[in-house]
Amino acid sequence: MLFDQRNRKSSEVYVSGQSLFSINNKDINELINKAKLTSRNRVRFCSHRSTDEIVHEMFIVHPKDAYVRPHKHLNKSESMVVIEGEADYVTFDDKGCIQENTPMGDYKSGKSFYQSTRVDMFHSLVIHSKWLVFLEITQGPFNRKDTVFADWSPTEDEEERIIEFMEKVKKGVK
Repeated sequence: MLFDQRNRKSSEVYVSGQSLFSINNKDINELINKAKLTSRNRVRFCSHRSTDEIVHEMFIVHPKDAYVRPHKHLNKSESMVVIEGEADYVTFDDKGCIQENTPMGDYKSGKSFYQSTRVDMFHSLVIHSKWLVFLEITQGPFNRKDTVFADWSPTEDEEERIIEFMEKVKKGVK
């Protein structure tokens, strides 16, 4: 069972204890249901067993309008495959100006369902669907210092600033 309590690392994180596993539609639905039970309505299932592994693969669920603070990963690439839902993948320059917007959706949507960022570039998501489910792949090992949050963006606890910031971003991506 993928979502066994032994695999639960926090309210939002599950880690695989298996060397071989697969995920199906039922598992994705269960992941969404797990997200509904968390305070931020988010959850991730890591298929890597340890933060020390070289490749990190995470099935992630975010709700509509979740705030993903603009950030970049130092010397690490990151790829994303949309499984369900729609979002804009937005990149910014170091001053906070929007550089590019990639509308994304699942394979059948006709939108980009895969994107890969190979350079240290600030990025975020604007989520349009009730739920966004995606696979994120990045390099390990995990080190918090490798993720840099944009100082021009609101922190997670600045609710009013987040609303203003996201309205500005949404206007900028149209």
